[in-house]
Amino acid sequence: MADIATPDFLNELQSLYPATAKYVDGDWFLAASVAFSSSNCPEAVPRVLRHALDDLDKLSDTSYEDRKLLVRKIKDGIFKSGILSGYPKAINALVSLYEATPEELRDTEPLRDSSRSKEEVAAAGQAYFDSQYGDTAAKIQPMLRSIYPDLEHFTVKLGYGYVYAFLEVISPKETSFVTISTIIANATPSQLGWHLNRAVHHGATVEEVRAVREIALRIAIKAGVPLKTEVPII
Repeated sequence: MADIATPDFLNELQSLYPATAKYVDGDWFLAASVAFSSSNCPEAVPRVLRHALDDLDKLSDTSYEDRKLLVRKIKDGIFKSGILSGYPKAINALVSLYEATPEELRDTEPLRDSSRSKEEVAAAGQAYFDSQYGDTAAKIQPMLRSIYPDLEHFTVKLGYGYVYAFLEVISPKETSFVTISTIIANATPSQLGWHLNRAVHHGATVEEVRAVREIALRIAIKAGVPLKTEVPII
């Protein structure tokens, strides 16, 4: 499967995302890494990393912080995607990413504050869940609780509290990009329309959202993901 992440294909994916003033703000590499991971192509993730780092190294104003942020964005995007795609896929992708990451760009300590109490984590989760679902949160959360109380507890308190609500590496907009890429690459697009619009709510342009959708869709098709239903567009 690694053969699908050719330089030509990566250039094609990169060209889909609107130009940005700073390379690390051009989230093509985030969308692509998450889509490859969620399509069960973990061996393609290091190719995205090397392609993006090579691009950065060609720029005269690239700093160590830029390179570190790029690695962290890919890493945290894949970590967040595991909630939806499954952690076996995310772990495989993160192992491949780790092996390809230059030693000076590897983290040795958790990025999230592990000293927070469970009450603080739960409160952060509730706040981010409410910001994500807006007026519909009051309907969706009881629905989750009714179909399986453990699902509601895990989703809001842990999924959102510990995983999604951490925004020091990727923003709410970029977290929406992770969700979009994961949903498409998992061939589960029934909720995609909602998340396309929430990305705009979190500050993305329609052009950026369409680019992320297209990047994930092209990767899913190339990876042989069985897309049985039409993929919504914004």
